[in-house]
Amino acid sequence: MVHYIRFLQSPRVSRLNGNGNHALLSALLTITTDLGDDFYHGDTCVRVAVSHGTTMNSICTALWKSGMRVLKIEVKVPLDFPRRSGVRLCFTCYEALEIDPLQIEHLPNIVSAWTGEFSHQDELDTSLTFRRFQVPRGQVLELCEENGERMARHVWDGGVVLAAWVMNSMEFVQLPDGVPLNVLELGSGCGTAGLAFGMRLNCHLILTDVDDDALRYAEKNARKSRNIFKCEWESRALDWNEPDRLKLDGPLDFIVASECIYNPDSIPGLVRTLSYLVRESSRLPTGLSPPKIIVSTKVRHSSEAAFFDLMRKSGFDQKEHVSIPIHDQYRESIGQDLELVHIYIFENHTEAILELE
Repeated sequence: MVHYIRFLQSPRVSRLNGNGNHALLSALLTITTDLGDDFYHGDTCVRVAVSHGTTMNSICTALWKSGMRVLKIEVKVPLDFPRRSGVRLCFTCYEALEIDPLQIEHLPNIVSAWTGEFSHQDELDTSLTFRRFQVPRGQVLELCEENGERMARHVWDGGVVLAAWVMNSMEFVQLPDGVPLNVLELGSGCGTAGLAFGMRLNCHLILTDVDDDALRYAEKNARKSRNIFKCEWESRALDWNEPDRLKLDGPLDFIVASECIYNPDSIPGLVRTLSYLVRESSRLPTGLSPPKIIVSTKVRHSSEAAFFDLMRKSGFDQKEHVSIPIHDQYRESIGQDLELVHIYIFENHTEAILELE
């Protein structure tokens, strides 16, 4: 499985009493899963690097040992090191001090954590962690997430894998050059998958979520990526229990849902929303063909099977299924099976889409 370096106490720089030339950099972190329900079981080194522009320089290394839940890091640093414009810190398990790759064959085993830039007061925005992924053509997808326990505002495995698949695959997209697509993401959270579509395709992207705070993170990430986007974007609040409150301005080509079926109570609303969007898209004058629905999920429990039953009952046909293993050095070393992220593509060509009661 993918693990993530998470800050329990955001990095901070404080003056050392009696030492005018140095300050103390301290941080409290853990290495855990996307849901925070398990810790990294192996031994690994956590390297702290100072990033300025395109250069990264290591300042210390700490050892995470099997069985740990928390790692405290303290290191002396020059008093003036964070005062240069653009300085930020990276906490990574990569020896080469590189930005995490976003490729199907080379997904990060442990996702690095970045701070924002230091202010002139040696302070950081302690509410945010940044994830940075190297994508094709030398671009970087940067995502901010909330420090804390609100899972809707974190990066999830299914979103990371779907983003990698979008950036490196998507052979099924066979449209003439220059034709802009309309893409809507459900349950955007941080916007990981939707923003990958925005980087990969010439499109109009609609980010949606019922959580207004989560949507603000998606908006922040979209604004940060605007210089490498091929698309225009907007965000809209969407409650799956009231999908008809969302009015489409044009027909959709893709509907994306990443890690949206883990809660069985929300599955009927999700399928109802998909049915509504397909029906409304097909009714628009230029809606020549129904949108493709792309769903990614890492199976959390057996109750997720209800989603596929409801999709069949609502007239949706599963056209493609791709299973992508998440490489895990620790699991491989002890002979455990690798976890999978599943990507499904659905279509509905029926004239009448069944309503769920």
